[in-house]
Amino acid sequence: MNKLAIGSLLVFILMFGCMGVMEEGSAVSNGGIGTSREALSPTAPSADYSGTGAQYVTKAGSISIKVPEGTLQTKFESMKESLRTEGAVTSNIVYNEYTNRKQYTMTVKVAPSKFESINAMLQQIGEVKDLSVTLEDVTKQYTDLDTRITNKEVELERLYRLYNMSDNVSDLLGVEREVTRVETELELLKGEKQYLVSKIERSTIAITVYEEKPASTQLTLPLESLGQWFFTAVAAAISLIVVAAGFLLPIAIVILLLWFAYKKLFGEKKKGPKASEHSKIPPPG
Repeated sequence: MNKLAIGSLLVFILMFGCMGVMEEGSAVSNGGIGTSREALSPTAPSADYSGTGAQYVTKAGSISIKVPEGTLQTKFESMKESLRTEGAVTSNIVYNEYTNRKQYTMTVKVAPSKFESINAMLQQIGEVKDLSVTLEDVTKQYTDLDTRITNKEVELERLYRLYNMSDNVSDLLGVEREVTRVETELELLKGEKQYLVSKIERSTIAITVYEEKPASTQLTLPLESLGQWFFTAVAAAISLIVVAAGFLLPIAIVILLLWFAYKKLFGEKKKGPKASEHSKIPPPG
């Protein structure tokens, strides 16, 4: 096959392969692939999740449960054992303690067939405060991914055939670049599909179990805290006095200087007339 024919075939494949067009009833086979290009072999087709016409739904829920005071640890351990018995996978276990409550939070993944029964079991642990369930139909998303994966596999198969038919180095390099591109896109699509399948096969439940702290625990202050508060208040008062003294002292000095100046000035004026009157009195005869 001459170089012109190879180039025309490559353009044809790129035009129709990139558009994702697949002839109805076409099948992928390995018969046309030579053994001289063993480095380029077809990627194994992705396995179907279920039969045609199935509906794919993801389930997710969250629940918040209040348990009696002093029972949080016991209830939580019992709940974990029950979930393990049901085949649930637990993750992201976190313990938090606040001023008015302490709690455990965790995430579990369960089989969709056990989603309802596990939710019912969780509601028996204590008083349910919050409960939500979300169902999402992802049938169209799954079908679209499946179609795109099939089209990419067909496109990749054509590129393998073209590669095995060409002996021109320039054509081979061009085909290899296209093979790399299509293989990368195919792996990304398969990753998206696998993530979607994992959401379909495993439902997620976010669980919060908590107990409230007694009122005495919230209002009673330890002696050490009271002492710390007292010394903090004393230190604050001393700081306030120092700041006030630093602000008032210059003012007091100025007022005092003005007072002395006033006394000196007006005091001398008052003494002046008295001295002149005494000077006019004649000496005794």
